[in-house]
Amino acid sequence: MQSVVQSTLSVLIALFPIALIAALLQLSTWRQRARLAAVSRQIAVTDAIHAVLGAVVSPVVRRRLWRGWQLTIPVPLDRPDTVMQVVQVAYGAFGAAERTRPGRFEIVLTPQERPVPRPRYALVAADAARGESVSWT
Repeated sequence: MQSVVQSTLSVLIALFPIALIAALLQLSTWRQRARLAAVSRQIAVTDAIHAVLGAVVSPVVRRRLWRGWQLTIPVPLDRPDTVMQVVQVAYGAFGAAERTRPGRFEIVLTPQERPVPRPRYALVAADAARGESVSWT
């Protein structure tokens, strides 16, 4: 009886690293599929918004465990008509796959940052003051 227990235990000890590697590979595959799903949804929403409004926003899609999807869109809050159109297009593009399960995704609007204007003449003037050429050739 003791030899059967020892042999079973030795087989389990020998198979444990293989089972651990298989479990880690399954976890890695699941994570990669989730990432690809998020990227494909982000591309679909971005393409839909850009087709209707042009390149006005860049949405970010994230999968949250047990809570569904989150679509974060930085929008120009000072233009409510644009915000409304962005939300409608994003809901139509993203919500088409999730319509059967309501509440499985949320749209989060954040204020869009304005780019800081940088005068180009300041760079040219600084190079010219040092007597350097401003050409790249």
